[in-house]
Amino acid sequence: MAGDEIIRRKLGSGGDLGGVEVLHPKVAEALRAMSGTQRLRLAHEEWRLVRERLTVFLAARHPEWDPAEVRRQVAKRLLGGPG
Repeated sequence: MAGDEIIRRKLGSGGDLGGVEVLHPKVAEALRAMSGTQRLRLAHEEWRLVRERLTVFLAARHPEWDPAEVRRQVAKRLLGGPG
């Protein structure tokens, strides 16, 4: 049974999957094999990597911004503000 189908059954026949992303089964298996601490560490590392890459991107795209403005814009985007 496909992942979407499993989720639809759990949500009911009218389940909206608009915001649901299904992991590849091997990724899900690897995550389940990790401890909670390992999963938190992985999430933190990914968050840090995204923040660092976004900082470099925005600084290159907007050389007129000072470092404080770049940090504000990074925070704005990561916290769900319009970019």
